[in-house]
Formats: sequence, structure tokens, C-alpha cells
Amino acid sequence: MKARHAGILAVALIVGCQVSSVPIWDVPPSVKLSEIRETPGVSYYDGPGADSVRHSLDIYSPKLVADAPTLVIIHGGEWKYGDNRCFGLYSSVGRYFASRGFVVAMANYRLSPDVKHPEHAKDVARAVAWTKANIAKYSGNPDSIFLLGHSAGGHLVSLLASDEQYLQAEGMSPSDIAGVIAVSGVYRITPGRFEVAVGGEGPLAFGVDQMVPLRGDNLPVQPLLKCGPPLMIDVFGPAFGPDPKAREAASPIAHVRPGLPPFLILSAENDLPALGGMAADFHAALKNANVESRLVTVTNRNHNSIMFRAIEPGDPVGDAVIDFVRQKRP
Repeated sequence: MKARHAGILAVALIVGCQVSSVPIWDVPPSVKLSEIRETPGVSYYDGPGADSVRHSLDIYSPKLVADAPTLVIIHGGEWKYGDNRCFGLYSSVGRYFASRGFVVAMANYRLSPDVKHPEHAKDVARAVAWTKANIAKYSGNPDSIFLLGHSAGGHLVSLLASDEQYLQAEGMSPSDIAGVIAVSGVYRITPGRFEVAVGGEGPLAFGVDQMVPLRGDNLPVQPLLKCGPPLMIDVFGPAFGPDPKAREAASPIAHVRPGLPPFLILSAENDLPALGGMAADFHAALKNANVESRLVTVTNRNHNSIMFRAIEPGDPVGDAVIDFVRQKRP
């Protein structure tokens, strides 16, 4: 990550990166792009209210591998922002895992405030069902589907795997999922107004150093937002509304029960407020229900670098994902 890009990414990740194919981030030179086939902008839903961008996914597949395990990757962005490319951030993740022998379906979904929960989850379920029905055309194994979500995407994949109604509506069930990988996810949608402060101090305050997807050691960027009053963000209100029962129903931890797919939960040492505790609680709930779960807290990582540094050779997140898929594939 070059220092001149840090300011652009800080603004994009906090204000919200819009649909963008302008790459300022890509895979390391060790990844041979000539061995990867990319199929962008594939529609996974064409029913009422279909959106040509939000109901689409990009596919990355290795050219020389057949019947490969499939990763359906769901982007983050507070259920309000971002897309499956995001200046090359998520695209690089797709390319990297394709280079390691996986087929990747990188899906978009509709965003708040245009829609509210449960529409995000319904879209992701549609993307997963489309992938199961069609991924064999792209060298993927439809019986070896793994869900990987980052941030809000971690919430969505965990909810699909734990609350069976979303996959059932698409003719599937959680038993069709070989495993779930949640990266810096949200596992409890708390009642009331949950506000965090960008800048400032306190247990619900965070700085840019917890957001910018840096390569290498931290750049001195946190002071950029440590001046003036903090910017308050209502995290859950725009996407989930005020009803505490609806928020409880939207919480993956509320649906934990025996028989769920195995989970790999990845948490950053320097994550956003409350997320580390949520990861520990969700992991404990899964273990108490006799669901296979592994929790890994990754040192020297923040909320975004934990995902976007996974493309580096030898990175603990990338290695953990690869090992998990290879061990759990049917």
C-alpha cells in the first residue's frame, strides 16, 4: 500500500466507496494473472426489482483446475456502502484465491437506505443459489460451496448459515454450505441507538488506523481524524430500523443451534469497537451448540487490513482460509 493512496482510501472506506472499477490495489507479482479467467458482471437475479449492478457478481476461476471448491465472497461496507470491486480491493482478493485453485464468486447486493433488512440477506441468498446452480460452468464444484464475508458481509454469511429461512426461500439449506468464513463480522445487532465516533476518545471511538487497509507497518494516519469534534455514526439504524425484535432476528448469534456448518472466525487485534467481543461471544455460542468453530485473532491487523492483506504470500488470514477450505471440502 503506497502512502499517497492512504488518504484516498481513508475517505473511501469511511464515507463509503461506491461502485468502482478503478484499481489502486492489486495482487502481488507472484500471482500469475495469465492463469486466471475473469468473468465480470454476471447477473444472478432478473426478477422484479432487479438491479443490473447490485444483482451481479464477478467470477474468478483458475484456468487449469476443474471441479474446484467455490468461495462466495460478500463485501463489507456497513450494509450501506461499497461493492465487490472497491478500487481493486475485493477484486484482488478474488484473483488471489483463484490463483490458489479456488473458484470465486464475488457478489454485490442492494444497499441501505434504498433497502432495509432483510433485503440484503435475501440478495446474498439469491447469489448463493445462483452459484450452486451455475458454478460448474466456471470449473467450480457446486457441492463444495464456502461462504466468506467481510465486515457487514461477515454478518450476512453468518446469518444465512444460521437462519435457514433465507436459503430455504431459494431452494437450499445450510447443509448445502460446506463452511463459513467470517472476517471481522457483526454477529449481534444490538437494540437501541448504537453510535460509534470516528476520532475522539472512548470505548466506541476509533481512528483511521483501524480502517485503512495498509500493507506493511502502520502509517501515521490516525492523527488525521483526531482534530475537532468526532464524527458520530449510527451503525445499525439505517439498515435494520428501530424494532428490537427485528434486530434480534437479524443477529446470527440468536440462531445458533446444533447442525450448522463449520465456522472459521477471523478477528483483528485492532478492530472496530465491539467487534472483537462479538467474535468471541459468537465462537463460544457455536462451541456450546457443538458446532465446529475456530476463532483466530490476527495480530497487527485492523478492520480492513485483515481482509485485504490476505493476498500477501504467507499471510495468516490467507493461509487460514486456504487450509480451512481444503480441510472441509466435501
